[in-house]
Amino acid sequence: MSDSTYNHENEYSLYEINKGDTLESIAIKLGIDFDELRQFHNKWSKLEDCLAGWLPRHLKHIKISNKKEEQQEISGQNKPVAVRFISYDFILPFMPFNLHHQYSVLYTIEKGDTIQTLQQNYKLRRLQPDSDQNDYHFIQIDKISELLIDGKPIEIKAYSVAEKTAQLLFPLRIVVDKYGKWYDLNSYDKLKERWEKQKEEIRDAYDGEVYQKIAENIEGVITDDNSLINHITGNWFLKAFFNGIHMAYTRNFEIQKELYFPVLAEEEEIEFLITQKVNPYLNDSNLIEVTQKGVSENECLEEYYNAKYLLNPNHYNIESLELECSLIELNQKIKVEVKNLDQNKVQFHSISLLA
Repeated sequence: MSDSTYNHENEYSLYEINKGDTLESIAIKLGIDFDELRQFHNKWSKLEDCLAGWLPRHLKHIKISNKKEEQQEISGQNKPVAVRFISYDFILPFMPFNLHHQYSVLYTIEKGDTIQTLQQNYKLRRLQPDSDQNDYHFIQIDKISELLIDGKPIEIKAYSVAEKTAQLLFPLRIVVDKYGKWYDLNSYDKLKERWEKQKEEIRDAYDGEVYQKIAENIEGVITDDNSLINHITGNWFLKAFFNGIHMAYTRNFEIQKELYFPVLAEEEEIEFLITQKVNPYLNDSNLIEVTQKGVSENECLEEYYNAKYLLNPNHYNIESLELECSLIELNQKIKVEVKNLDQNKVQFHSISLLA
């Protein structure tokens, strides 16, 4: 809170409205329900100072209750803590402003009786834009560990070539919309420039046949912008993480939508019709829980999609996610498990959601 001035009855304090503030951003910053913020201010204000769905231009302060919410006990248990949504549409906001986390990513691929795992760690951080806007965000993704297959470093030559190709793409900068959904690359040219600079170094490190394979893989990917974006969108981790779960859930706390996921390599993304739900209360670990469940739109194929996201209630960033696609016809299943490597226990702050 910028400047808080207490009145003589100690009923409320004054929040000083700053440049760029909106009712939604103030509610999030103070950890107050949007409607509660508006209703309390209006209770103590003159008619011309009352809030509707926006901030009157002449208004300098908003009145905030000084009474802290107390946890009530029902049948010996704590009362569930409500998720802080935005506006009447129950929006789960996307707020990556302090996104600077490291995540472990584990892929498990099951084909019949065969199981293979791939593991790698990434660092995600939001880049500061040149202008003050919230409609889109630039996110940089860095690989911070070597790829492990079945828990061991790569030894197979074919995987070494594929990994060398993948390394060229990182650090990767993507564009994410206000719903947390990835929709473009930040710069195609930088990736192409990186290849031109590293081409000779790779040529010296590998023999002619291996180098030729690497060069063909890379140049096949970066030939044009469409090839490059299609290649990168096949990354299960990025596709799952920037899935667009930050959106309006309505009073039913659920929506239906179409979702595309690249289940099979070198194949078009499979289209699923899913039901996406958000639990209106924090779970036992003080986290926001979002689930997705659906089936393939292709009536000829039996394919299932299930995912669960756990979000930090203080800033709505993802703490962990689990995703599973089952392709019954092919007797195949893939799992994607993502965990925030920051081991600090999540504490829900009832006063400030930006603590």
